[in-house]
Amino acid sequence: MRLLAKTLTGLLALLAVGPTPSSQPAIGGTLQVGSRLTASPGGWSGEGKVSYAYQWYRCDANGAHCSSIHGATLGTYRIVGKDAGHTLGLTVRGSDSGGVTPSYAPLAGVVAPAGAAVAASAQPPLAGDAIVGRTLTVGAPSWTSDPGASTVAWLRCNANGRACETILGASASTYTPVADDVGHVVVASVSAGGTTVLSLSRGAVRATPGPFATSSPAVTGTLQKGSKLSASAGTWTGSGTILYAYQWYRCDATGSHCSTIRGATKGTYTQVAADVGNTLGLTVRATDGTGTTAAYASLAGTVAPSGGLAASAQPTLTGTPTAGQTLAISPGGWTSTPASLAYGWLRCNANGRACTAIAGATADSYTTTADDEGHTLVATVAATAGTASVTVLTVASPVVAPS
Repeated sequence: MRLLAKTLTGLLALLAVGPTPSSQPAIGGTLQVGSRLTASPGGWSGEGKVSYAYQWYRCDANGAHCSSIHGATLGTYRIVGKDAGHTLGLTVRGSDSGGVTPSYAPLAGVVAPAGAAVAASAQPPLAGDAIVGRTLTVGAPSWTSDPGASTVAWLRCNANGRACETILGASASTYTPVADDVGHVVVASVSAGGTTVLSLSRGAVRATPGPFATSSPAVTGTLQKGSKLSASAGTWTGSGTILYAYQWYRCDATGSHCSTIRGATKGTYTQVAADVGNTLGLTVRATDGTGTTAAYASLAGTVAPSGGLAASAQPTLTGTPTAGQTLAISPGGWTSTPASLAYGWLRCNANGRACTAIAGATADSYTTTADDEGHTLVATVAATAGTASVTVLTVASPVVAPS
């Protein structure tokens, strides 16, 4: 029981909701040793004032093997000799009263040596929407002097725009994303005059029109009648301004038979008597200039009666969601310290709903099997304090992948 009390503060901090980035950070300046780069934090929305912390990184020419640059924590950075031939990364962490959220600038580089006759003074833009079947077009870079003819290659990077690989056969000024690009950031590499510059990005590629969720929505608050829950929209990439719409649902204890809660369409929800013993679902629909996409928060619940034991923070799962790997439960927060805890495990659909119990799984850890592939997993934690007892669901795992 001491463990629960000791970890409560840390878990609440982990589950805190920070500001939401609405546009990427950016880097400006000439990509040459000796020049000074300037960071823009990007656009953010949050609770009250948002403050920013910066960290610059040195990566290889493809944005992999990045390491933080010691002391490079300001909004400007003077390029040094070690950066020549490398790309530079920037992470901006926005903080408000609710927590901290990271956002990533497109890679800048490749950095030219101090004596190079040609260097990029501005990264080329990308035009178009990062959607499968739509065309992306790389614009012209700005150079310190005329570099002559240029060549183009296209790179497929991870969701943060790092660890890029060349896309075979893609060497024109335009590129049409394919299914393999979904969830990845695609950028162009333009080489001229003995140096190379990477383009800006259009965010992660989406399979269909509408924004792409890079982190799921979340629900925080005490799971008890009369208490107010707060929604985080999650983190999204899309085209231009992204607008969010919320819908709360009431489901049974296993997240099945869900029905919309009339009028519950805001970013907060106050739990009522009809919610007691049920779980609550949240769907966020994000809309940009290309369309609308839905994403789903983990089930919250079950909801406790007012005045007694209740979960103040959902437990989480640790471990790798791959068949054959072990997931473990990290304890959540409670309104009073439970005297005992009991566990169960549920196999749910890809949206973390319609769960069924996994027979024999009653420990605080679970080794995934082939039967779990394509499903999310949720653990139940049944807490008892005196005569009061309540069961809370953990935050759902990502979809279990094959081994």
